[in-house]
Amino acid sequence: MSKKAKGSGNVGSIIALIGIYALIYFVCSAMFIGLFHTGILKNMEVLMYRGLAFIIATGVIAAVVMGIVRKFWGFITVRDIIMMFVIFCCVNTVLFVLVPVTVERSVSVFMLSYMEENSEQTFTQESVGEIFTSKYVNDYGAFEKRFNEQVETGTIVQNPDGTYSITPRGEFIVEAFRTVAEWFDTDRRLVYPNEN
Repeated sequence: MSKKAKGSGNVGSIIALIGIYALIYFVCSAMFIGLFHTGILKNMEVLMYRGLAFIIATGVIAAVVMGIVRKFWGFITVRDIIMMFVIFCCVNTVLFVLVPVTVERSVSVFMLSYMEENSEQTFTQESVGEIFTSKYVNDYGAFEKRFNEQVETGTIVQNPDGTYSITPRGEFIVEAFRTVAEWFDTDRRLVYPNEN
């Protein structure tokens, strides 16, 4: 076989491989999104943990599918199977944390959504603050939800007298947050609440 023929064969294999990666990625991503509309892991109340479990499960499925495709196309290697899993999990974790988790937790999303639903009226900063407190914090139980998440994840624990204390895991996470805050020069008041 001539060098030209070999070269065109390699290009064809690369294009086919990219197509296979893309197809498996999009199909398994649709499956990942679909899992949120099932009852699977519904008892896992922390959206982020539920999403990460779904990402790992569908990432494994993506790798298995790539392994099945390998039986038909010899140019796919074990490295491609591993890469399929890694790429799928990494990309979807970034997208999941940046979009759905932000939507679920964001004050800005609530504020803008409320103003859009009531666009026939105007607001003052104070009135939006009052709406936020009465609806988001009180009616929707935003604080209780976040507090219960911490109990569930083991960062705080209930004492025999009914009070709560931070756990060593919680202290470790706070130190990690403070390190990130220092690296990126974020608002120190959030990680050092006693410093006014």
